[in-house]
Amino acid sequence: MNKKRTKDRVAVFIDAANFEISLKQCDLYADYHKLIQEVKKYGETVFLGYYSVVFRTKGQDRFFSFIKNCGFKIVTKDAKIIKSKKGSKNKANFDVEITFDAAVRIGEIDTLILFSGDSDFVYLIIQLQKRGVRTITISPVFRTARELKKQADKFIDLRNCDFVKKKPLFRGAHNSLATAKKIYHKK
Repeated sequence: MNKKRTKDRVAVFIDAANFEISLKQCDLYADYHKLIQEVKKYGETVFLGYYSVVFRTKGQDRFFSFIKNCGFKIVTKDAKIIKSKKGSKNKANFDVEITFDAAVRIGEIDTLILFSGDSDFVYLIIQLQKRGVRTITISPVFRTARELKKQADKFIDLRNCDFVKKKPLFRGAHNSLATAKKIYHKK
């Protein structure tokens, strides 16, 4: 006897570099507990993936422990150092890892939620859609490739999500006399 599923099966893929840069540029922080609750609106969460370069700092270790306890599978690798005449640059791209992990779940998921604005994921989105997987992309509109926004079944601007909040001002970073101080200290 086959049981009919009552909920869609949802897989979440967070491209950490893209996600963290987006949060920073929008002056936001993410509440991961609320993010998980928001994802549940789309169905039963069967996979939570967080793909990040590893820095080996105590802060990152604490963060990884936290999200691992929230249910995320963490996929890491070292940054690759690319040297050129202009200097060196760190790079860590997780397009292949995310694409592979999504592809092996075809038949096991009904909805894919991708936290990235990278146009390299358009091909993945097309292939998943051909196989009946609904695709949702979450990223700030200004950091999302036009073709990715167009291809996804649903695009959500990260700034409109309930699980992100404006970063609080640091103590002393602003007060109502800030403008007056500039004028007062002019010579």
